[in-house]
Amino acid sequence: MHISTHRRQGKFAAAAVAATAGAALFATAIPANADTGSTRAGDAGNAAAVVEKATGTGDIAPSAAAPGTPAKAVTATEGGDVTITAPDKANGTLNGATDNGSFGLTLPDAKGVAGVKAGAGTVVYRDAAAATDIAVQPTTDGGARTLVTLKDAKAPESHRFRLDLPQGTDITPDGRGGFALHRESADGVHVPVGAIDAPWAKDANGDAVPTSYKLDGKDLVQTIETNDKTAFPVVADPKLTWGIVTGTAYFNKSETRKIADNGALSGVVSGFLPPGLNIYWGAHAAVITTTALKAKNAKKCIKVKFAAGIFVPGQYSGGYCK
Repeated sequence: MHISTHRRQGKFAAAAVAATAGAALFATAIPANADTGSTRAGDAGNAAAVVEKATGTGDIAPSAAAPGTPAKAVTATEGGDVTITAPDKANGTLNGATDNGSFGLTLPDAKGVAGVKAGAGTVVYRDAAAATDIAVQPTTDGGARTLVTLKDAKAPESHRFRLDLPQGTDITPDGRGGFALHRESADGVHVPVGAIDAPWAKDANGDAVPTSYKLDGKDLVQTIETNDKTAFPVVADPKLTWGIVTGTAYFNKSETRKIADNGALSGVVSGFLPPGLNIYWGAHAAVITTTALKAKNAKKCIKVKFAAGIFVPGQYSGGYCK
Protein backbone atom coordinates (compact mmCIF):
# COMPACT_ATOMS: atom_id res chain seq x y z
CA MET A 1 0.00 0.00 0.00
CA HIS A 2 1.18 3.44 -0.64
CA ILE A 3 -0.04 5.90 1.81
CA SER A 4 0.94 9.43 1.24
CA THR A 5 0.59 11.87 3.96
CA HIS A 6 0.85 15.59 3.74
CA ARG A 7 1.93 18.06 6.32
CA ARG A 8 0.06 21.25 7.01
CA GLN A 9 2.10 25.00 7.50
CA GLY A 10 0.17 2.87 -1.30
CA LYS A 11 -1.66 -21.56 -3.65
CA PHE A 12 0.77 -23.63 -4.18
CA ALA A 13 2.32 -23.94 -7.60
CA ALA A 14 5.91 -24.41 -8.63
CA ALA A 15 7.22 -22.40 -5.70
CA ALA A 16 6.16 -20.29 -2.73
CA VAL A 17 3.57 -17.58 -3.02
CA ALA A 18 4.83 -14.19 -2.00
CA ALA A 19 2.13 -11.64 -1.72
CA THR A 20 3.32 -8.33 -0.48
CA ALA A 21 0.80 -6.19 1.10
CA GLY A 22 2.32 -2.77 1.50
CA ALA A 23 -0.62 -1.79 3.53
CA ALA A 24 1.03 0.69 5.68
CA LEU A 25 3.52 3.32 5.71
CA PHE A 26 4.23 2.24 9.19
CA ALA A 27 5.93 -0.88 8.09
CA THR A 28 8.87 1.11 6.97
CA ALA A 29 11.27 1.13 9.82
CA ILE A 30 13.84 -1.45 10.73
CA PRO A 31 13.16 -3.52 13.83
CA ALA A 32 15.55 -3.08 16.71
CA ASN A 33 17.71 -5.95 17.86
CA ALA A 34 17.40 -7.68 14.51
CA ASP A 35 18.44 -11.32 14.65
CA THR A 36 21.71 -11.66 12.77
CA GLY A 37 22.11 -15.44 13.13
CA SER A 38 23.44 -16.98 9.94
CA THR A 39 20.44 -19.26 9.36
CA ARG A 40 17.84 -16.59 9.91
CA ALA A 41 19.90 -14.06 7.99
CA GLY A 42 20.14 -16.47 5.06
CA ASP A 43 16.40 -17.13 5.07
CA ALA A 44 15.69 -13.43 5.35
CA GLY A 45 18.05 -12.73 2.48
CA ASN A 46 16.16 -15.12 0.23
CA ALA A 47 12.83 -13.60 1.24
CA ALA A 48 14.16 -10.08 0.71
CA ALA A 49 15.45 -11.02 -2.74
CA VAL A 50 11.96 -12.11 -3.81
CA VAL A 51 10.48 -8.84 -2.61
CA GLU A 52 13.19 -6.61 -4.02
CA LYS A 53 12.91 -8.29 -7.43
CA ALA A 54 9.33 -7.05 -7.54
CA THR A 55 9.79 -3.63 -5.93
CA GLY A 56 13.27 -2.66 -6.99
CA THR A 57 15.64 -1.02 -4.55
CA GLY A 58 16.11 2.50 -5.89
CA ASP A 59 13.61 4.13 -3.53
CA ILE A 60 14.39 2.25 -0.31
CA ALA A 61 15.29 4.83 2.35
CA PRO A 62 18.38 4.48 4.54
CA SER A 63 17.48 3.14 7.96
CA ALA A 64 19.16 1.98 11.14
CA ALA A 65 18.54 -0.56 13.88
CA ALA A 66 20.69 0.43 16.81
CA PRO A 67 20.90 -2.34 19.44
CA GLY A 68 18.50 -1.75 22.31
CA THR A 69 16.67 1.12 20.64
CA PRO A 70 13.53 1.35 18.52
CA ALA A 71 14.09 1.00 14.78
CA LYS A 72 13.81 4.27 12.89
CA ALA A 73 13.88 5.57 9.35
CA VAL A 74 13.87 9.36 8.98
CA THR A 75 13.08 10.89 5.60
CA ALA A 76 13.11 14.57 4.69
CA THR A 77 10.16 15.57 2.48
CA GLU A 78 8.70 18.82 1.18
CA GLY A 79 6.46 18.86 4.21
CA GLY A 80 9.20 18.19 6.74
CA ASP A 81 10.83 15.14 8.30
CA VAL A 82 8.89 11.89 8.56
CA THR A 83 10.01 9.42 11.22
CA ILE A 84 8.90 5.81 10.98
CA THR A 85 9.42 3.48 13.94
CA ALA A 86 8.79 -0.26 13.81
CA PRO A 87 8.58 -2.75 16.67
CA ASP A 88 11.11 -5.48 17.23
CA LYS A 89 8.44 -8.08 16.49
CA ALA A 90 5.78 -8.49 13.82
CA ASN A 91 2.85 -8.30 16.25
CA GLY A 92 3.85 -4.88 17.55
CA THR A 93 2.59 -1.52 16.33
CA LEU A 94 4.31 0.35 13.54
CA ASN A 95 4.39 4.12 14.08
CA GLY A 96 5.05 7.18 11.98
CA ALA A 97 5.27 10.81 12.99
CA THR A 98 5.72 14.36 11.77
CA ASP A 99 5.51 17.49 13.89
CA ASN A 100 1.79 17.55 13.08
CA GLY A 101 0.86 14.20 14.58
CA SER A 102 1.51 10.49 14.55
CA PHE A 103 -0.16 7.37 13.28
CA GLY A 104 0.13 3.64 13.83
CA LEU A 105 -0.56 0.33 12.17
CA THR A 106 -0.95 -3.09 13.74
CA LEU A 107 -1.00 -6.48 12.07
CA PRO A 108 -3.65 -8.26 14.19
CA ASP A 109 -2.89 -11.76 12.93
CA ALA A 110 0.90 -11.59 13.14
CA LYS A 111 2.99 -13.67 15.53
CA GLY A 112 5.69 -12.30 17.80
CA VAL A 113 8.58 -13.06 15.46
CA ALA A 114 11.65 -10.82 15.30
CA GLY A 115 12.55 -8.87 12.18
CA VAL A 116 15.77 -9.26 10.20
CA LYS A 117 17.19 -6.53 7.99
CA ALA A 118 18.35 -7.98 4.68
CA GLY A 119 19.04 -7.13 1.06
CA ALA A 120 19.10 -3.41 0.28
CA GLY A 121 17.26 -2.50 3.46
CA THR A 122 14.17 -4.71 3.45
CA VAL A 123 13.11 -5.99 6.88
CA VAL A 124 11.75 -9.52 6.91
CA TYR A 125 9.58 -11.12 9.60
CA ARG A 126 9.73 -14.82 8.76
CA ASP A 127 6.59 -16.92 9.36
CA ALA A 128 4.78 -13.96 10.89
CA ALA A 129 1.44 -15.61 10.08
CA ALA A 130 0.24 -18.95 8.73
CA ALA A 131 2.53 -19.83 5.80
CA THR A 132 3.25 -16.11 5.52
CA ASP A 133 6.28 -13.85 5.76
CA ILE A 134 6.03 -10.09 6.18
CA ALA A 135 8.59 -7.67 4.75
CA VAL A 136 8.75 -3.91 5.12
CA GLN A 137 10.59 -1.20 3.22
CA PRO A 138 10.99 2.50 4.09
CA THR A 139 10.86 4.67 0.97
CA THR A 140 12.60 7.90 0.08
CA ASP A 141 9.32 9.81 -0.42
CA GLY A 142 8.40 9.54 3.25
CA GLY A 143 6.41 6.36 2.80
CA ALA A 144 6.68 2.66 3.28
CA ARG A 145 5.74 -0.63 1.74
CA THR A 146 4.51 -3.57 3.79
CA LEU A 147 5.06 -6.80 1.93
CA VAL A 148 3.27 -10.04 2.77
CA THR A 149 4.68 -13.25 1.31
CA LEU A 150 2.22 -16.12 0.96
CA LYS A 151 4.38 -19.22 0.90
CA ASP A 152 1.89 -21.95 -0.02
CA ALA A 153 -1.80 -22.79 -0.41
CA LYS A 154 -2.34 -22.61 3.35
CA ALA A 155 -1.56 -18.91 3.43
CA PRO A 156 -4.58 -16.60 3.58
CA GLU A 157 -5.27 -14.47 0.53
CA SER A 158 -6.79 -11.66 2.62
CA HIS A 159 -4.67 -9.60 5.00
CA ARG A 160 -5.90 -7.15 7.60
CA PHE A 161 -4.10 -4.04 8.80
CA ARG A 162 -5.46 -2.02 11.72
CA LEU A 163 -5.08 1.72 11.19
CA ASP A 164 -4.51 4.09 14.10
CA LEU A 165 -4.80 7.52 12.51
CA PRO A 166 -4.60 10.94 14.20
CA GLN A 167 -7.84 12.11 15.77
CA GLY A 168 -10.07 13.88 13.28
CA THR A 169 -8.58 12.14 10.25
CA ASP A 170 -11.06 11.13 7.56
CA ILE A 171 -10.33 8.27 5.17
CA THR A 172 -12.19 8.27 1.87
CA PRO A 173 -11.86 6.35 -1.43
CA ASP A 174 -9.78 8.22 -4.00
CA GLY A 175 -11.58 6.75 -7.03
CA ARG A 176 -8.48 4.85 -8.13
CA GLY A 177 -8.57 1.90 -5.73
CA GLY A 178 -6.75 3.65 -2.91
CA PHE A 179 -7.74 6.07 -0.15
CA ALA A 180 -7.19 9.72 0.69
CA LEU A 181 -6.62 10.90 4.26
CA HIS A 182 -7.78 14.37 5.30
CA ARG A 183 -7.87 16.41 8.48
CA GLU A 184 -9.79 19.62 9.07
CA SER A 185 -7.57 22.62 9.67
CA ALA A 186 -8.34 25.46 12.09
CA ASP A 187 -9.68 27.38 9.09
CA GLY A 188 -12.14 24.62 8.22
CA VAL A 189 -10.11 23.43 5.23
CA HIS A 190 -9.88 19.65 4.78
CA VAL A 191 -6.18 19.26 4.11
CA PRO A 192 -4.63 16.06 2.75
CA VAL A 193 -2.46 14.42 5.39
CA GLY A 194 -1.95 11.06 3.77
CA ALA A 195 -2.79 8.68 0.97
CA ILE A 196 -2.93 4.94 0.54
CA ASP A 197 -2.05 4.12 -3.05
CA ALA A 198 -4.06 1.55 -4.96
CA PRO A 199 -2.50 -1.87 -4.34
CA TRP A 200 -0.65 -3.80 -7.00
CA ALA A 201 0.40 -7.43 -7.24
CA LYS A 202 2.44 -9.38 -9.74
CA ASP A 203 3.55 -12.97 -10.12
CA ALA A 204 6.96 -14.48 -10.75
CA ASN A 205 6.64 -13.70 -14.46
CA GLY A 206 5.88 -10.07 -13.76
CA ASP A 207 2.23 -10.49 -14.76
CA ALA A 208 -0.42 -8.57 -12.85
CA VAL A 209 -2.46 -10.43 -10.23
CA PRO A 210 -5.84 -8.96 -9.20
CA THR A 211 -5.77 -7.31 -5.78
CA SER A 212 -7.97 -4.81 -3.99
CA TYR A 213 -8.68 -3.04 -0.69
CA LYS A 214 -11.75 -2.59 1.43
CA LEU A 215 -12.29 -0.76 4.70
CA ASP A 216 -13.80 -2.72 7.58
CA GLY A 217 -14.21 -0.28 10.44
CA LYS A 218 -10.68 0.79 11.34
CA ASP A 219 -9.14 -2.11 9.41
CA LEU A 220 -7.75 -1.99 5.90
CA VAL A 221 -8.19 -5.40 4.26
CA GLN A 222 -6.22 -6.38 1.17
CA THR A 223 -7.25 -9.36 -0.97
CA ILE A 224 -4.98 -11.00 -3.55
CA GLU A 225 -6.73 -13.25 -6.08
CA THR A 226 -4.50 -16.12 -7.18
CA ASN A 227 -5.55 -19.12 -9.27
CA ASP A 228 -4.13 -22.28 -10.80
CA LYS A 229 -2.47 -20.26 -13.57
CA THR A 230 -0.62 -17.93 -11.22
CA ALA A 231 3.17 -18.23 -11.31
CA PHE A 232 4.47 -18.05 -7.76
CA PRO A 233 5.81 -16.24 -5.82
CA VAL A 234 3.32 -13.35 -6.09
CA VAL A 235 4.26 -9.98 -4.65
CA ALA A 236 1.50 -7.52 -3.75
CA ASP A 237 2.36 -4.06 -2.54
CA PRO A 238 0.09 -1.49 -1.01
CA LYS A 239 2.06 1.61 -0.11
CA LEU A 240 1.55 4.32 2.47
CA THR A 241 3.26 7.70 2.24
CA TRP A 242 3.40 10.31 4.98
CA GLY A 243 4.61 13.91 4.98
CA ILE A 244 4.46 14.82 1.31
CA VAL A 245 2.65 18.03 0.46
CA THR A 246 0.48 16.93 -2.45
CA GLY A 247 -3.11 15.96 -3.00
CA THR A 248 -6.43 17.81 -2.93
CA ALA A 249 -7.59 20.28 -0.29
CA TYR A 250 -11.34 20.68 0.18
CA PHE A 251 -12.75 24.04 1.32
CA ASN A 252 -16.15 24.27 2.98
CA LYS A 253 -18.83 26.81 1.97
CA SER A 254 -17.66 29.42 4.46
CA GLU A 255 -14.05 29.29 3.25
CA THR A 256 -15.18 29.22 -0.37
CA ARG A 257 -17.13 32.46 0.21
CA LYS A 258 -14.13 34.09 1.88
CA ILE A 259 -11.85 33.26 -1.03
CA ALA A 260 -14.49 34.42 -3.53
CA ASP A 261 -15.08 37.70 -1.69
CA ASN A 262 -11.56 38.50 -0.49
CA GLY A 263 -9.31 36.68 -2.94
CA ALA A 264 -7.04 33.66 -2.62
CA LEU A 265 -4.32 35.79 -1.04
CA SER A 266 -6.51 36.71 1.92
CA GLY A 267 -5.78 35.49 5.43
CA VAL A 268 -8.11 32.57 4.88
CA VAL A 269 -5.23 30.42 3.72
CA SER A 270 -2.65 31.54 6.25
CA GLY A 271 -0.95 28.47 7.62
CA PHE A 272 -2.69 26.21 5.12
CA LEU A 273 0.57 25.37 3.35
CA PRO A 274 4.24 25.40 4.35
CA PRO A 275 6.02 28.68 3.43
CA GLY A 276 7.64 27.28 0.28
CA LEU A 277 4.35 26.28 -1.25
CA ASN A 278 2.63 29.53 -0.32
CA ILE A 279 4.64 31.13 -3.12
CA TYR A 280 3.07 28.77 -5.67
CA TRP A 281 -0.37 29.40 -4.18
CA GLY A 282 0.15 33.10 -4.83
CA ALA A 283 1.11 32.44 -8.44
CA HIS A 284 -2.25 30.71 -8.96
CA ALA A 285 -4.28 33.16 -6.86
CA ALA A 286 -6.26 34.67 -9.76
CA VAL A 287 -7.59 31.39 -11.13
CA ILE A 288 -8.28 30.08 -7.62
CA THR A 289 -10.28 33.21 -6.80
CA THR A 290 -12.26 32.99 -10.05
CA THR A 291 -13.07 29.32 -9.42
CA ALA A 292 -14.17 30.11 -5.86
CA LEU A 293 -16.52 32.82 -7.16
CA LYS A 294 -18.07 30.37 -9.65
CA ALA A 295 -18.44 27.75 -6.91
CA LYS A 296 -20.07 30.28 -4.56
CA ASN A 297 -22.58 31.34 -7.23
CA ALA A 298 -23.40 27.68 -7.98
CA LYS A 299 -23.85 26.98 -4.24
CA LYS A 300 -20.89 24.62 -4.38
CA CYS A 301 -17.43 24.59 -2.79
CA ILE A 302 -13.92 24.93 -4.12
CA LYS A 303 -11.30 22.19 -4.07
CA VAL A 304 -7.65 22.68 -5.02
CA LYS A 305 -5.42 19.88 -6.26
CA PHE A 306 -1.76 20.60 -5.74
CA ALA A 307 1.55 18.89 -6.45
CA ALA A 308 5.02 19.98 -7.55
CA GLY A 309 4.08 23.65 -7.41
CA ILE A 310 1.00 23.27 -9.62
CA PHE A 311 -2.43 24.21 -8.23
CA VAL A 312 -5.56 23.16 -10.12
CA PRO A 313 -8.82 24.48 -8.63
CA GLY A 314 -12.23 22.92 -9.21
CA GLN A 315 -15.74 22.75 -7.77
CA TYR A 316 -17.45 20.03 -5.75
CA SER A 317 -20.60 19.42 -3.72
CA GLY A 318 -21.47 17.01 -0.93
CA GLY A 319 -18.89 15.56 1.40
CA TYR A 320 -17.03 18.40 3.14
CA CYS A 321 -19.09 21.05 1.30
CA LYS A 322 -21.21 22.16 4.27
